[in-house]
Amino acid sequence: MLEINKHPVHERLPIALLLAMNSGFADAYTFQHQDDRFASLQTGNIIQAGIAIAKGNISETLSFVLPILFFILGACFNGFLKHNFKAGKLSTQQHSILVQILGITTVNLISNQISSTAVITLLSFFFAIQLDAFPKVRGLPFTSVMSTGNLRSIGANLATYFYKKDQQTRQNIILFSLIVLSFLFGALVSTLLSYFLHNSTLLGSSVILIVIFLLIFDFSKQNS
Repeated sequence: MLEINKHPVHERLPIALLLAMNSGFADAYTFQHQDDRFASLQTGNIIQAGIAIAKGNISETLSFVLPILFFILGACFNGFLKHNFKAGKLSTQQHSILVQILGITTVNLISNQISSTAVITLLSFFFAIQLDAFPKVRGLPFTSVMSTGNLRSIGANLATYFYKKDQQTRQNIILFSLIVLSFLFGALVSTLLSYFLHNSTLLGSSVILIVIFLLIFDFSKQNS
C-alpha cells in the first residue's frame, strides 16, 4: 500500500516484473524460432555487425545493423507518442503499451511470411518503445529489456549494504533480484509453451502486455 501512494503507477514493482518477464519471454522465443537471435539485446547485434564487417559480408552486416537502427527508431517513436498523445483516459505508458501489443501481435501473425531478420528488426522497434516508456521502478533506474544494468544494481547495493546495513538498500537488493528472476521466469514459460504453440508462442508476449495495460487501470483506481 505504501508503494501505491509513493510512486507513479508505471513505476510499481508488479509492472516492472511483468515487463521483465515479457522481455525474457520474447527473447526466448526469438532465440528458439528466429535463428538464435535476440530482439531486445542490441549489444549482441553491434558485436556481430562488427564481425560481419571485418569478414566483408555485407548482407550479414545488414541483418545485424537493421535491428540496431529500428531500436533507435522505436525509442524515437515513443518520444513522439509522449508529445502527441497526452495522458487522459489512458496514460502515456498505456499508449506505448497499446502500440507494442498491436505491433507484436502483427509480427506474430506474419512471422511465417517474412524473414527472421525482419522479425527481429520489427520486434527491436517495439521493445525499444517498452524500454523508453518504463525507465524506472520505485524511482530507481532499471532496464526492462535486458538484465545487465539490473545485475549491476544488485552488486552495487550489496556493497552499500555491507557498510550501511540499512533497510532501503536491502529492499533494493530484493527488488532488482526479483526483476532478474522475472527475466528467467519469462524465458522458462516461453520455452515450455513453445513445445505446444511453436511459432504462435509470441502471442504470449501480447497477453503479458494486455495484463500490464489493465493493471495500470487497477492501480489508478486504488490511487483515486
